[in-house]
Amino acid sequence: MLELGEPITKREYMKGNWEKGSNKFVICSRKEAREILQKTGPPRLPILILPIPNDRVGSHERREYCRELISRIKAGLPLHVFDYSKDAHNHNPELMPAKETMQEYERGEGPVLNILNIPMDPEEEDWMGEIDGFNLVPKICKEAEKRGLDLSSLLTAIRVNLVATADAMSLRHIDKHAFITRIMLWSGYKFWNLACNRSKQVLEEVIESGEYSGKEFTIFLEEGCELIQPSGILHSVLSHEENAIASCFMYWHPSMTQDILDQTLLEIRNSDITNDSHVSCFVQAIEIVLDFWEDGEPGFPDIKEKPKARETLE
Repeated sequence: MLELGEPITKREYMKGNWEKGSNKFVICSRKEAREILQKTGPPRLPILILPIPNDRVGSHERREYCRELISRIKAGLPLHVFDYSKDAHNHNPELMPAKETMQEYERGEGPVLNILNIPMDPEEEDWMGEIDGFNLVPKICKEAEKRGLDLSSLLTAIRVNLVATADAMSLRHIDKHAFITRIMLWSGYKFWNLACNRSKQVLEEVIESGEYSGKEFTIFLEEGCELIQPSGILHSVLSHEENAIASCFMYWHPSMTQDILDQTLLEIRNSDITNDSHVSCFVQAIEIVLDFWEDGEPGFPDIKEKPKARETLE
């Protein structure tokens, strides 16, 4: 049975009027979300940004986005698809031809499919990535270029499109490498189910038992909504009633460095806790992050904490 979360305002969030481990989430405008992130850093509660009511221009732009994306996908490489008609607990994506798969998608025919990791147009707007701290990954890649390293796979991994048929579901998992995730829903409806408790102990219990027995809550997303999901939250997603198209952006923040390392180590030892493969250049990327930390870049924890991070990486 789904239990809807309890919305709070930006003002309540900034005042700390909420309990750790609660079912609360922030509901606000994009402008307010930007202010929250600028002033407080990584979000500690999910943030739901609602679309402008009766926005005909925005509605037209979303339809055009979906049309252009489907055309691009059809002309692209084979797709990594989870086919839930074969197994409701399918953890293994398979390659399917893009054109035929998307034609079935448009006609509403064929099996229940979840299509992940579709490369995003590099020109797509990313307002959150322009905020200091949340631009860490692009900074890493820029520094890598100076060093003659190719970390393009990291950029590719954090900017993807997601396509799902009605009733497609992502089973309970955490997003890889402790990324903060922002979802922009271009079409369709989704039930986003989140665990109230996101401690490491909870993840270890799930790994040991294969089940989550704690409380969780649901945020309902409709076309035009954006959801910013904090790092390390156990969650599952159901596409409701009709096909859904979304953009998925992922972010690191300097203050999260130890958490990134700790969660990645947990994922390496327990691969089923996340539903995606690790970034191949992760170690090279974190080496650059540690150099930023050493050089006194803003946003990092006290330099005294860096040896622990180095030890975890090694």
